[in-house]
Amino acid sequence: MAKLFDEEGVCLVEIGGSACAGCHSLMPEARQAAANAGIPFYYFDESEAQGLIEQWNVTSVPSLFLADGGVPFADARGYQPLEILEIWIEYKIQEHKNGK
Repeated sequence: MAKLFDEEGVCLVEIGGSACAGCHSLMPEARQAAANAGIPFYYFDESEAQGLIEQWNVTSVPSLFLADGGVPFADARGYQPLEILEIWIEYKIQEHKNGK
């Protein structure tokens, strides 16, 4: 996939919507999970991220992506509690490092 923003290293990206209750509930959980993992967190509203939505095949919000150098390598859909996000992030980053 093409690189869509300038970010070095791994980061967590949420694509959400202003009228989406699940998106607003997920944002603080995702922000905290990223901080706990020591990676940056970015939020993009669907109304302002059409290029990202098309390139990353976003079909629903909220959508979470782990990206490395601006290129996604893992994704999840819907609200996830903090504990699940932390496990998912750790697992997917390790999997990415191992070249899977």
